[in-house]
Amino acid sequence: MRAHLARMSGVALIGLSLVACGSSGGETGDTTDGSLAKINVSVTPGTVWGIPIAVAKSEGFFDAAGVDVTVSPSPSGMGHNQLLASGVEDFGPSSPSQALAAIQQGQDAVISCGGNSQTPTAIVAPIGSGLPTAASGATSADVLRALKGKTLGMPAAAGTGTSNLMVQTLAGVGLNEGDYTLVNIGSGTTAQAALISKQVDAAMAATPTAETVVGNGDAIELTYLSDDMENYQMIGGVWQSRRSWVEQNPKAESGFCAAMADAYEFLQDPANKDAVNDYVIEAVGTNTSASAVDQIRENFSVLTAELPEAEMQKTIDGLTSLGVLEAEPKVTFEQAVLVSK
Repeated sequence: MRAHLARMSGVALIGLSLVACGSSGGETGDTTDGSLAKINVSVTPGTVWGIPIAVAKSEGFFDAAGVDVTVSPSPSGMGHNQLLASGVEDFGPSSPSQALAAIQQGQDAVISCGGNSQTPTAIVAPIGSGLPTAASGATSADVLRALKGKTLGMPAAAGTGTSNLMVQTLAGVGLNEGDYTLVNIGSGTTAQAALISKQVDAAMAATPTAETVVGNGDAIELTYLSDDMENYQMIGGVWQSRRSWVEQNPKAESGFCAAMADAYEFLQDPANKDAVNDYVIEAVGTNTSASAVDQIRENFSVLTAELPEAEMQKTIDGLTSLGVLEAEPKVTFEQAVLVSK
């Protein structure tokens, strides 16, 4: 069960353990001298992915898996395709819509580790908004229809899979392009600033941005799309890499994914509640209430390193039927996923 928005004080989630911008330099991948395989990872500050990365580093999961991971912040609202293509990163968190679109376009891209089974995704609005809310009985479809003539902030740029999925979702409730305006406001603090200054009438916000802006009193929750919109009940997050890199560095890939699986399990284990609370508090601020920490921790239940073929195929088929992916050439599971054994 996903957590509803909590009252929170403190800062937006930042990517824990992020180092200075830029890669660590040098070659990455498998080694032949027994040393740890080096991996560059980029994470957007203000997104959830910094927490399991921090857990994997601090709890020794990366070391145990034989990998040395350098983490750097990626620009908010920017997809990982460019970062992967430039070699700045070897892994980056991505939505299936963005990753699969890159694969369909023939880019050197592949999904090589699971992120979550779905992403808790909300529509929020600035304080004082007159838009309908789920709390007043509106469905997600009602909220989306009310965006006619409005500006909707998005965590990614126009033309990305994330944006295209929203365009198709709005079309499904009767809104055509031109009936609304989409604006890239990124996530975390940049999204928070856009809502405070009322640059947008509403914004799509995934966990933990939604919890942060609502908890700080900067926005109100209108609806959770992942509650009643099928488009937001598919696989929501994956770790994307370059296919060529994974093929050349199977040990590095498998080590990274094994460490992430251990981190997810750590975050989900009730026996680790106190330690997990510390990770959450370090991320969102020391003034965060105990109930808010519990609700944020509840969202970790969707994390999984697995990439079940049936669920991935359902996601591919769903994105194709929505028009986010082209009907041809078809994207197959074998094209989309490469996991080293």
